[in-house]
Amino acid sequence: MQANPAPRPPKPPFDRERFVFKILAVVIGTQLLIYSLAAGVCGQRAMEGRPIGQICPGTLEQLQGGFDSTLKLLLALLGGAALTRMDR
Repeated sequence: MQANPAPRPPKPPFDRERFVFKILAVVIGTQLLIYSLAAGVCGQRAMEGRPIGQICPGTLEQLQGGFDSTLKLLLALLGGAALTRMDR
């Protein structure tokens, strides 16, 4: 005898905004981890007295540029989401 399986609830629709924000959070977290590692290595080399100009050229500028572009992306996504909600 087979028991009747319990009916499944309907699958919720795909939430595009939530997906984009989760992916963005993963990208920002990964970027922060990589740049923190690079800054830590450069700082350690500087504490050892090694010339960091040859080892870590422009690390802080790259860090600032990365955060600036990530912030611009986040603001653009939030602005686009606000505009689509105003149209409804």
